[in-house]
Amino acid sequence: MAKSKEFVSVEAHKGRTIAARLLPGADLVSGIEAVCKAHHLQYGYFASVIGSLQKATYVIAVPEPTANLGFKYCDPLVEEGPVEFICGQGVICQSEKNEILIHLHAHGVTSDGKNFAGHFSAGGNPVLATIDLVIVEVDGAKLMRRFDPAVGLVMFSPEL
Repeated sequence: MAKSKEFVSVEAHKGRTIAARLLPGADLVSGIEAVCKAHHLQYGYFASVIGSLQKATYVIAVPEPTANLGFKYCDPLVEEGPVEFICGQGVICQSEKNEILIHLHAHGVTSDGKNFAGHFSAGGNPVLATIDLVIVEVDGAKLMRRFDPAVGLVMFSPEL
C-alpha cells in the first residue's frame, strides 16, 4: 500500500473476465449487480459497457455552498428514450456491510442527438435492446466504498 497527502493506492492483479448481456427490461445497475452475484465477483472494473436504454436516470454534481467541498448531487435527471448508451466506466466495490456497490459513470445520447453524462444508480434505467458488458475482476486488493468525513460522501477506498 502506498499513501501520501495526495493519494492512497494498492497493487492488485487481474482476475477473471466476465462477459454478459443484460436483456430488454432489466435495470442497468441492478442487472450488473445480479451478474456479479451470479459469478461471486466482489471487486472489479468495467472494460466495456455499451447498449441502449428505454430511458436514462442519472445525477451530476451541482454547486452547494454549505457542503464540505461546495457541491452536492442533484435530484435525478431523466432522459426519455430511446437512449443510445455510448459507454460506461467505473468500479465494482463492497460496502462496509459486504454489499455490492456499483459506481458507474456513463455517457448517453438521446434520439434527438442530446449528449449527457453522469452517475447512474439502481432503478430508472431499463434496458431497451441490450447492454453488452465486460467486467474484469480485481484480485489481491479490496475495492471498498467508505464514508469520507472530509468529503461528506461515501468514496472509493482501495485497501489490502
